[in-house]
Amino acid sequence: MQNMAIETNSLTRRYDGLPALNKVSIQITPGSRIALLGNNGSGKTTLLTILSTLLQSSEGSAKILGHDVSKKTTALQNIIGVIRHQPMVYENFSPIEDLELFAKIYQVPNNHERIERLLTSVEIWHLRDEMIGTFSRGQKQRLMIAKALLHKPKVLLLDEPEIGLDQDGLRILDQLILMNAAEEEATPITVLAATHREERVDTWATGFVRLEGGRVIETSLGKDAL
Repeated sequence: MQNMAIETNSLTRRYDGLPALNKVSIQITPGSRIALLGNNGSGKTTLLTILSTLLQSSEGSAKILGHDVSKKTTALQNIIGVIRHQPMVYENFSPIEDLELFAKIYQVPNNHERIERLLTSVEIWHLRDEMIGTFSRGQKQRLMIAKALLHKPKVLLLDEPEIGLDQDGLRILDQLILMNAAEEEATPITVLAATHREERVDTWATGFVRLEGGRVIETSLGKDAL
């Protein structure tokens, strides 16, 4: 039986006794591109942070391709790529240095060729030797797109990835991540992306999950749901 790409069962997270997530249960099949919708405070970031292994749940369980996210295994880290709404980069590094360090951690083969390819794809190859601290928010976000794809993850977890991107940046995001055009893989990357840009969802998503007050209030996860 094929593992779900993302599966949660009664996933709950409390802060000071109050639930930020409340018994969230979802199943996302491999290759799906799912929009995570909801107002600020609905639980989107909490869910993505748990799935990316950076936060423990209070109750319930979550798995990515059969891996329990609470165990934070190396095997799990190798199959997920993450873009947070706040770019996580070394300001005193160049893009080349930042990605080379990341490639070393994840033991990416042929990393020089792949780094050049990705920086070219996100259209910042010409900035490869500049200090990241001099970059605009949009340029940093483009670097994060390249970084998330560097180790060829099977599941991408994106928290408001559009923030800071201009129209060219949005086009790059759609092409490289949401439409999975970066890789010619037999199995497409699975995407779960929190977004406040609901007007753009129809351009890339195969389904959606809507949260309100930490609960799932609406889903459409079937094939060709949108």
